[in-house]
Amino acid sequence: MTAIGWSTAIKVIGQAFKWSMTVLVIRLLTPSDYGLMAMAMVVVTFLVLFNEIGLGDVIVQRKQVGSQLLRQIFGMVLALNVSLFLLLFFATPLIAWSFQEERLTSMVRVLSLEFLIMSFAIIPEALLIRKLDFKRISLIEMTADLIGGLTTLTLAWLGKGVWALVAGYMVITSVKTIGLNLAMPIFPKPSFSLKGMRQVMTFGGFLTADRVLWFFYSQADILIIGKLLGKELLGLYSVARQLASIPADKTVPILIQVGFSAFSKVGDDREEVAFY
Repeated sequence: MTAIGWSTAIKVIGQAFKWSMTVLVIRLLTPSDYGLMAMAMVVVTFLVLFNEIGLGDVIVQRKQVGSQLLRQIFGMVLALNVSLFLLLFFATPLIAWSFQEERLTSMVRVLSLEFLIMSFAIIPEALLIRKLDFKRISLIEMTADLIGGLTTLTLAWLGKGVWALVAGYMVITSVKTIGLNLAMPIFPKPSFSLKGMRQVMTFGGFLTADRVLWFFYSQADILIIGKLLGKELLGLYSVARQLASIPADKTVPILIQVGFSAFSKVGDDREEVAFY
């Protein structure tokens, strides 16, 4: 309950600042800018589903996490994220052609760098969640959102258009990764051996399949509108959708994240499970 309290309080404060800046940014950018960003993020968000195939959740869920397991997970995470970066980087002309938007090529190539950055955030974040240290995680996320929001606002005011959104997004990812590594400074030497990883990969596979199904359910409207109605209408729709879904988007993930780690921690104690 303490974890939920900290996460909720900090997220409320952070979102108040973030959405204050967002309201200002909306006045500086055009619906077309938001539409282009939504198109790019549909592709990036889909590939993010595969950037750790549930391996972070394995760290949270397992009773014992040894150094060898961390080395193997880090090796797999590095291999996955480098592969996804290369795939996205070289597939950008096809993505731009699909949406009939040439500007997506350079945008998506910049956003593809997120995979290289995120590969260093997965293990420290999972270890902090495992420890139920949601206070530090929430403070890191709030700091990243504030710095990213200020970056977007500054660039939008300077007339950089959709690149203000791209830069803000990348700054958030970078600041969060740096913060997580400062809070949990662990740098295991990557191992690319798959020995003994069958159970881990099976568990992660089921989680990934669940996330893929949810993605198609939750993002189908963005794909359809972007393809059939164009970037201007998609921009208006995506902003309205974000505003309408704020309550669910900011509360449900807290309960899921805290609940998963809490139940993993007390899973063998029937009385504790019943209490929660």
